[in-house]
Amino acid sequence: MEVRDQNGLTEREFLAAYRDRHYPAPYLTADVVLLSGGRDVLLIRRKGHPFLGCWALPGGFVEPNESAAEGALRELREETNVTGYTVDDIFEIGLFSKPGRDPRGWIVSDAFLVPVDRETIDFCAGDDAADAAWIPVERTADGIRLPEGVTLAFDHADVLKKAFALYDVIRG
Repeated sequence: MEVRDQNGLTEREFLAAYRDRHYPAPYLTADVVLLSGGRDVLLIRRKGHPFLGCWALPGGFVEPNESAAEGALRELREETNVTGYTVDDIFEIGLFSKPGRDPRGWIVSDAFLVPVDRETIDFCAGDDAADAAWIPVERTADGIRLPEGVTLAFDHADVLKKAFALYDVIRG
């Protein structure tokens, strides 16, 4: 005998009648924080809208055939040419879903931390990155401070703040 829910439906019947239009779906992106020495972060300068010309974490939309971690590593490779990392090398920082975090719409990002030694990283701007550079980030009591002239896109200051906290835990 098949199990039926409170409406008398089996799971097969429920799924056949299910309409996802009742629940709008967000888009999923993934971002990567390459952090060296607890201070230097590899950022890209955005080549397109939104936030044209602003600095951002390498990242982008996750493809339907990949996990968020796999998408993060693919975007890292496409935007900075940094390779050699696997999903076992990265640490999940968290999910960022504050309404309005991306002007394109309801876009949720899963962010990942990769602690690195910047001296071992060869990179160059690629894909939709106009530039890539190591940027020193200073931690403050209420967040972070960036060098003059460096403006971060999206909610990447919030991502960096949590990345530093996770880095401290990982590095003990």
